[in-house]
Amino acid sequence: MSFSAHATNAYSKASTAVADSWLGHDASELLVQWPVDRGFTSYEVSKTGETAYEYNFGSEAYSYDSSNTQAVGQMGNTLILQTTNEHHDVAAEHHCTVTFYANADGIISRYEYDGVKCAPYIRSWGRPKNR
Repeated sequence: MSFSAHATNAYSKASTAVADSWLGHDASELLVQWPVDRGFTSYEVSKTGETAYEYNFGSEAYSYDSSNTQAVGQMGNTLILQTTNEHHDVAAEHHCTVTFYANADGIISRYEYDGVKCAPYIRSWGRPKNR
């Protein structure tokens, strides 16, 4: 049985070691241990007959409003205040994408990952618990 790994931007030896530890494991173990809520997608790779399990990590775009009130002067005993309202848009950020590929038997045979902040995600969900 042959396994291959491919880390397109191996920024972290720890991330690579964790991803490597999944090679040879059943994909069902991965799906139980790693979250499959926001950022998770699975799809069939028709060219290879594999199932891909893709995890995208980052932050969603959001916006918020803020206001700032400051004293700008005084007229007699009355303080003159000025309030500025601002709208802020924060762009989405891509931190990391990790894709595991399982063969027709459901065994993870390779992976790919790309991103500059993979280590916190990959390491927090960790290696397979069953060996």
